[in-house]
Amino acid sequence: MSVSQCPAKNDPKSLCQEMGSAPSVSGAVARAVWLSGGAAVLDEEGKILSANDTLALWLGSRPGELLGQSFLPLMGRCFPEWEEELRGFLEHPTPFDRLELASPAQGGSRKLCVELCCHGPVRFVRMESILPSVRDLEEVLSEESWGRAATHTVFNRLIRAEAQLDNLVHRWPGIIFSQRPDFSFAFVSPRIEELTGVSPQEWRRKTKYFWQVIHEADTEALLNRLQHLAASPEGITSTYRIRHVQTGRVSYLWEHRQAVLSSNGLLLGYEGIWLDITRQTIAERRLLNMSWKENLGTLTMGLAHDFCNIMAGIVALSETFEKEVSGNESLRASLTLIRSTAGQASELAHRIRQLHQGVPGEKNYHDLNEIVSGMAEVLQKVLTRRVRVETKLEPRQLPVYLDAVELRQVIVNLALNAMDAMPDGGSLVFRTSRHEQLPPARPIQGSFPRAPLICLSVQDTGAGIPAGYLNSIFDPFFTTKPLGKGSGLGLYNTRLFAENHGVGISVETREQVGTTFHLWFAQADLSEERPPSPEAAPLTRHTLLVAGPPGNARDRMVEMLRTNGFYVVATAPKSDALQALYSTDYHFSGVLMLCQKPDAEEFSLFNRIQAEKLPVKLFLGLVGCNQDEIETGLLQRVDATFPPDLPAQEVVSRVRAVLGRP
Repeated sequence: MSVSQCPAKNDPKSLCQEMGSAPSVSGAVARAVWLSGGAAVLDEEGKILSANDTLALWLGSRPGELLGQSFLPLMGRCFPEWEEELRGFLEHPTPFDRLELASPAQGGSRKLCVELCCHGPVRFVRMESILPSVRDLEEVLSEESWGRAATHTVFNRLIRAEAQLDNLVHRWPGIIFSQRPDFSFAFVSPRIEELTGVSPQEWRRKTKYFWQVIHEADTEALLNRLQHLAASPEGITSTYRIRHVQTGRVSYLWEHRQAVLSSNGLLLGYEGIWLDITRQTIAERRLLNMSWKENLGTLTMGLAHDFCNIMAGIVALSETFEKEVSGNESLRASLTLIRSTAGQASELAHRIRQLHQGVPGEKNYHDLNEIVSGMAEVLQKVLTRRVRVETKLEPRQLPVYLDAVELRQVIVNLALNAMDAMPDGGSLVFRTSRHEQLPPARPIQGSFPRAPLICLSVQDTGAGIPAGYLNSIFDPFFTTKPLGKGSGLGLYNTRLFAENHGVGISVETREQVGTTFHLWFAQADLSEERPPSPEAAPLTRHTLLVAGPPGNARDRMVEMLRTNGFYVVATAPKSDALQALYSTDYHFSGVLMLCQKPDAEEFSLFNRIQAEKLPVKLFLGLVGCNQDEIETGLLQRVDATFPPDLPAQEVVSRVRAVLGRP
């Protein structure tokens, strides 16, 4: 017997005292304390056409006396606290529906499950009491009272099983579910609301939500896998995307699902688990992209170098022969064309080499027109011929202060998205312009910089973006492409570029007409490289190196510091920590070492830092030892010491006091 099928008394104590006893009827009919399998058939007006004896006894009536009575008023007299909720449930039915009722008067310990089946105007209602929660029962039951009879022993085991299930459901980071064949949930973990925006109660009552939250590009692949599930007794494992119904946020799920079959092979439902692997997928994609880009960059640079050498030879020979055939104008014109074409090819290869030679993170002054025209020339060669690339540039120079490498990446991402939106071909236009006033529309990402403004517009004639997606297109992994066909990181990288450069992004789109992305830059005035005054300098964040053996202590310290606004790099002691300190990727303000043993070897990292005179503050976190066990001379060399029982906020306050203003 499952937990949801177990009969329950009106409260835990009466359940313990009277479990297993049948309701007595003497003289006037006594209403039963609990209900198991009560059923009734209602007409379109809500009157009872038929009811079983179990329901009649539970409502305090004799068998047969319920016929013709209105169901709602009858329930309202017995349970007034449930009448309004039942009324809404019965007045707006779906073909199959389910409702759980709890009595607020008894702290929710009295619970009832109501299941509804509609066929035309006729409605079939089935009701059953639900066992109170383990917390309610533990308040009134003791182990001594449980073990007095075999019935109570079974009941004891059931309560313990429910307690274990409750801990698993509320503390495990994944989602456990039991799903009906119509894809509604008989049971699901509460955390599903965080991922999907739909409460567990709605998931259990309605069937429509499952295929609404599955990413539309992954629906067909999931359906194909489900068709073969019955033939896989060990179940299937798959990965797909879901979309939050309220925010549109996309998450990646790892799912293991098994079919529940009857003895003759009839599908009864599914059981399985979900794990949110969004962060893991982001990290894997970035590592793969970085590895591939590094290899591709090496190959491309070598090929482009050789290609330029070949083109240089063709240009030189054509120039030589062009001078020697002055009498043959036809041949001379052909050689001139060869020289011109070879020069264009060499220039194109040179631009491709520029894309790989730049180092992200270096801002400088550039003419926006020059960057856009160069990228448009490259894209015209590499994009499909069905897409026409055009440029409409401002006649005068447009000075901007930015990272040209990152801007080129943004232009490529926008161009590739535009190409995907035009599978049958179309026009891709790059437009630059200068504006003295802020535009009337608000940006979707970032904010408009100071005037005068310089605008880069990327316009396509593709399918457009549905209005419901506009607030989500810059989220990581948001894509309408099938799984494996798109990373969903292109516009996310554009958003990061806008945040790093103070750029505003606005979007104009119409479905089946096209989309235009506008990037709004501040016009450079040669003041961007001046160091700001201390009063005007924006606050940045300190970077800390936390050195210590992997484990809970280090993980808690790292999480606490990150939550309070620090950049944190976690390493093991000694060699790994020194490698991070010497790396050019970080600029550390301090080193926090977690000390487990009160010996001098633990302080070798601090000794090396002080010997090298590295400009960092030193912090000591005591994990497995006491401050009194450490030599006074060693303690005097650190800037702050944190005992094991020091509150988290005190640790943060001391670190900030030592480091000062970022």
